[in-house]
Amino acid sequence: MNLDFALLADGVTERPDGKLDIYGAGFDTVFAAAVPAIHQRLVVAIRILVSRHEVEHAHRIDVVLQGADGADIARAEGQLPAVDEDQRAKIPAGRQAGLGLILNFENVIFPDHGAYQLAIHWDGTEARDPLRLFVVEPPQAAP
Repeated sequence: MNLDFALLADGVTERPDGKLDIYGAGFDTVFAAAVPAIHQRLVVAIRILVSRHEVEHAHRIDVVLQGADGADIARAEGQLPAVDEDQRAKIPAGRQAGLGLILNFENVIFPDHGAYQLAIHWDGTEARDPLRLFVVEPPQAAP
């Protein structure tokens, strides 16, 4: 498995052809005037590249939102089911197929301003360095 991309967005929908329509994407900062702060929706859009062999069995994707102290704040889980032999045969030998995954976080409570991270795990193993996320006070308007 190769992680092609992972990003934060306000929303993601999947098309019937497997493409992801992503909006409000690519941020790493949430503005909150006061804490604890509730963020109604965070979405992690992921695209993984898998070989024919890798989709013979089911896999699990976990994204864990963690505080600066490493404590878990929220978790989103996704399943990649095993692919039947006919579908696997459509993946050319030596190539990988791209699969999009959408993991939603609803009504996340950020207890403090500061640094957070989203750790991404494939079958329990960290798939990449965590995504950074900061919760900060909004900038002050100029007088």
